[in-house]
Amino acid sequence: MNSVFTLTAEDFVCAVVDTRYDVRVVGITDDNRERVRAKFRDLYGDADFAVGGGEIYIKGDDSLFKPRYSDGDLVHVIRRLTAEDGCPWDRAQTHESIRINAVEEAYELCEAIDNRDVENIEEEIGDLLLQSALHSDIAERAGEFTRIDVIDALVRKLVTRHTHIFGEDKASDPESALKYWEAAKAVEKNASSTEEQLARIPETFPALLYAQKALKKLTKAGLVNNAPDATVKELFTAVCGAVKSGADLEVELTRLFRDLGRDFIDGKVTETGGAE
Repeated sequence: MNSVFTLTAEDFVCAVVDTRYDVRVVGITDDNRERVRAKFRDLYGDADFAVGGGEIYIKGDDSLFKPRYSDGDLVHVIRRLTAEDGCPWDRAQTHESIRINAVEEAYELCEAIDNRDVENIEEEIGDLLLQSALHSDIAERAGEFTRIDVIDALVRKLVTRHTHIFGEDKASDPESALKYWEAAKAVEKNASSTEEQLARIPETFPALLYAQKALKKLTKAGLVNNAPDATVKELFTAVCGAVKSGADLEVELTRLFRDLGRDFIDGKVTETGGAE
């Protein structure tokens, strides 16, 4: 590629660099040389690092086979796979056809984290990133949105919801930071009422996760949770009993908490297990 991007040493250390393009780094000094070297190795692997006159010139590599890949290579490879002469399977996929993949990859990442398996954590994060890249490519080809739209929306969310960092709110602990995040989210989503917040819990959540989310929101809204403390072992015993009775746990637990939320909103219930 003929394009050359010139960056100062400080910018190079912080920038997202596409290694397919030629890069000139200027302003390298004894103070920043090691940080430039570390970033260089991270981007280019074991390639030569030679400084002359306080700068380096790095030749871009747009080949599909190289020692080290960067962000730009991911976009390039995905576009190649879904081009008209690309992979028939990749081209045929839709948001719906690969919908479950994101769920599976998220669970696999959770397992790697639980096992403290750093190597697999790295791999599973990559698999989740692949799902994001594929959905963005599908959307771009369909004229729905682009990868840049996704990034724009994400960064905008991070800025507007961290009012304690980018606004005037002050948070001294994780709990207060989360409170400001939730408050900003409620305004953004027009979900200030309990009914609106409950409606935003995805129906595709596993039943236990759905129940936990719903109960937290209902309790915050004033529902009295008068259930006795229970251990996980006691929960297991209850599940065994429900299975023995022939209950469909996924369906019935989700339905129970939907009904609880609806009754609370209608004023028919004020506490778990109790009614007015």
